[in-house]
Amino acid sequence: MHFRSRVTWSLLLSLISLGIVADAADSGIIEVDLLFPRNETYAPTEWMPFVFSIRNGELSKHLNPFLRYRGWNTSDLGAHGFTFRNEKLKFANWSSQNPYFVYNFRNDLQSEGTWWLDWEFYFLSCNEDFTSVLDPGAPVFLNNTFRRITFTIKEGGQPVDLVAATANDKTCSEQNIAAINVTGKTQDAPLSGDELPDDICAVVGSPEPSAIPCQVKVDSAVAASMTASLRDRLCDPLRTIDRPDDCPEDSAAMRLAVAGVACLAAAVGMLGFFA
Repeated sequence: MHFRSRVTWSLLLSLISLGIVADAADSGIIEVDLLFPRNETYAPTEWMPFVFSIRNGELSKHLNPFLRYRGWNTSDLGAHGFTFRNEKLKFANWSSQNPYFVYNFRNDLQSEGTWWLDWEFYFLSCNEDFTSVLDPGAPVFLNNTFRRITFTIKEGGQPVDLVAATANDKTCSEQNIAAINVTGKTQDAPLSGDELPDDICAVVGSPEPSAIPCQVKVDSAVAASMTASLRDRLCDPLRTIDRPDDCPEDSAAMRLAVAGVACLAAAVGMLGFFA
């Protein structure tokens, strides 16, 4: 699905052309996977994880991508819901690991109910056929891939376990994955501001390529790093709510713990974001 970028339209009056399409070295398929939750029933938990993986994320350097998800409680007609938008992907260190894990935790899903989870991966791409301001098309597209899964929170449901959940690929569907075909071609996009690094955008192939969902697994080390990151945030000395009673008080010890979590997260390639 394509949307014309409002910021890009504002540049049309000053653009003469986007230049010649150039072949670049980087081409391939970016795969974005919703690893957790899935179409299953979970027992209420204090902090519910939302975990994505991005394979071949280094190909997105000219796409300026971001993730957004929204939750709707169908049991109360959507009166209680949540939304989150992660715009930190353009700062990700993709070379640290492939796949790259993106995750956060929420503490507002402890009540029983059935939820729709809508998630979208947004990115910018070039219109390869655009040549000048006289062209009726737009030089840059804002694209998104829309997916929806359903999950349930209910007493007696299975406990939240990222390792066990991602070891089972039978609970996945095409709604758990989105794929983007980066062709390796790029164009100049002058005056793009912060939208496109280096004023360069990539050409993306159409239609969306097929991909097999839930091939990425969360092992015990990655799961432990995510949990440690959550605890580190909860134990922030400046935090005044939801702070565990057993947080370490010694500032030196806390600094060492924070350094350890940061090193482990960098080693496995992860970007956390917090509810």
